[in-house]
Amino acid sequence: MVRGGCGYMETRILKQALLCVCSMALFMIVLPEMAVRADEREYPVSYKKNPDSDAPYIILEEAAEDYTVLPGDSLWEISRKLYGEGRLYVNLVDANQDILTSPNLIYPGMELKTARTGYIERTQSKYGGVQMGEYSMDMPYGWRVGYMESGEAWANFVMRGDGVVGCLVQDKERDTSRTVEDWEKCTQKITKYADENYATQVSDLGFEHYKMKNQGDGTGEVYLYSFLWHVSPDYPSLVFRVCMGLKLTDHIQAEFVGFASDYDIQGCIRYITASFEEHFQEKDSGNFTVNGSNMSLAPNISWELSGMFNPFPFMDEYFTSKLEKVTGSGEENEGKGKYKGRIGN
Repeated sequence: MVRGGCGYMETRILKQALLCVCSMALFMIVLPEMAVRADEREYPVSYKKNPDSDAPYIILEEAAEDYTVLPGDSLWEISRKLYGEGRLYVNLVDANQDILTSPNLIYPGMELKTARTGYIERTQSKYGGVQMGEYSMDMPYGWRVGYMESGEAWANFVMRGDGVVGCLVQDKERDTSRTVEDWEKCTQKITKYADENYATQVSDLGFEHYKMKNQGDGTGEVYLYSFLWHVSPDYPSLVFRVCMGLKLTDHIQAEFVGFASDYDIQGCIRYITASFEEHFQEKDSGNFTVNGSNMSLAPNISWELSGMFNPFPFMDEYFTSKLEKVTGSGEENEGKGKYKGRIGN
């Protein structure tokens, strides 16, 4: 019941979007693209606690390299390069109080700490979220749980509301830890893969990495990357923001792939991923496993980043099949693994 209903709803939504594209064709010259980052941020990261809030916090420590001061640098310019805004130089001052006697006194060769500690108000925890015994996670209030599929792409546990989030939870793999150990190298491989296989579909690729220390069941590391997915050159305004989140705890790896059109899915995925907790008990150490918890995604196409879910063929199959169903094109290839042909498998 859930499966069929969700498929019908998703097809109807996409059909409405395509009809809107056609009816508004004359306005596309002056209107911005339909799918851009939402102006309103969901679950924003703040670099100081809100004194007026009683909500618990998720604490994210940025995993960032130190910065070597160059000739002509100022804290304002360094902040602009690192954080996107010069006025955030105060974060550099706070992180380097042991060596900065004055914000105006920096010199070439000085090593500045650049990692910041961020806070996300855990506003959704009071609603219970998703409780699975061995693990749990927060879910945005008002969202519902279901199933989704399109062509050969499917997820058997999906959170759906302003966006769509598919979940993959499994025992932690050694390959995954080795893959993300050098996150900078990992980001380069992801970028190269997207450029070589999905150059026309993927743009605006960005990465994040956080450590979560001394947070009880929530302790672990969080890895994120997001991008814009261009569904078809025939419908240039049909673009979705996609975000992939990975959290590694002591025994579990939880992965989340989400997409939305005009909603901050990046903030949502960051929140859900960071809120994930494992509930390991020593008495279960001999037989602790989550591989049977029925949270899976497919297709799961292998790539160089061993142990990590590959979201690109998943999104390709999902959106291409939806588009073909709406437009009536490609019916002879329906369900024949179109994504395999695109990446040479």
